[in-house]
Amino acid sequence: MEKLSKVLAVILIIVVAAFAYVLMFGIPFTFEGKESDFYVTTVTRDDISSYKNSCSELNLSQVSKNPGSLIGKNVKVKGQIQKKEEYVQFKKTRTTIVLKVPELSPDPYIFVSYSTTIPFKQGDMITVYGEYIYPTKDETSPDLANKFLPGIKAAYIEKA
Repeated sequence: MEKLSKVLAVILIIVVAAFAYVLMFGIPFTFEGKESDFYVTTVTRDDISSYKNSCSELNLSQVSKNPGSLIGKNVKVKGQIQKKEEYVQFKKTRTTIVLKVPELSPDPYIFVSYSTTIPFKQGDMITVYGEYIYPTKDETSPDLANKFLPGIKAAYIEKA
């Protein structure tokens, strides 16, 4: 009986330690690939104007018809933050956003990855400037799971 108590005590210590780790550091994500596969460099204050000018309005009808046709292009799009998550990846806090763009079909969502945090919250209208990518997936939203979405590796985000 004493041996069973010691085993249970060790298991309890492991569970408590794991729980404390998750509370302090979050659930660890593993990503295969390089940082540049997921993010572009955030635009600095001096370069904002020229970067914004290098981005063209995202052609939503073209994305709806042929979502892979704009891969690698600098684009801008306005939408509402449907979901926002922050987490640690490559030893930095990152942000992902599911952006609702009602004019986009069949699914009115764009997945946005940003290499730092943002002060905006769910429901805010924002304009995203960055590199268009396709396909992306949001595995954390049950209604979007297993759906390919257009995406933007954001270099700059501002409130609309």
